Amino acid sequence: MSLSGKARRDKGLVGEREVRHAFEQAGFDVRGLEDTGDHLVICAGGLTLHIESKRQERIQIELWSQQAEREAPQGTVPIVAYRRSRAPWRVSLQLDDLIALLPNLPNPDGR
Repeated sequence: MSLSGKARRDKGLVGEREVRHAFEQAGFDVRGLEDTGDHLVICAGGLTLHIESKRQERIQIELWSQQAEREAPQGTVPIVAYRRSRAPWRVSLQLDDLIALLPNLPNPDGR
């Protein structure tokens, strides 16, 4: 069964709120971007993530990634958060961005 346009928009808005809530519950400052469903997640050390949230059944990660990269403000890391119904949230980002983030994470062996 296909959702109407309003139902699809509502589903997307609920998904955006879920992602925002997850970051806020983890202690991050989250700011909404005006006139979009995108969010900026403010992290330590001047790092800011640009989160593009997608709550859809048909996964189009390449298209969504290009959208996030195109819309991300200068100096932010574009990330796509996405999920299907009854599935966990997942994220996608460029490998170079992930590698750049890793030095800021604690190393499990203490180094």
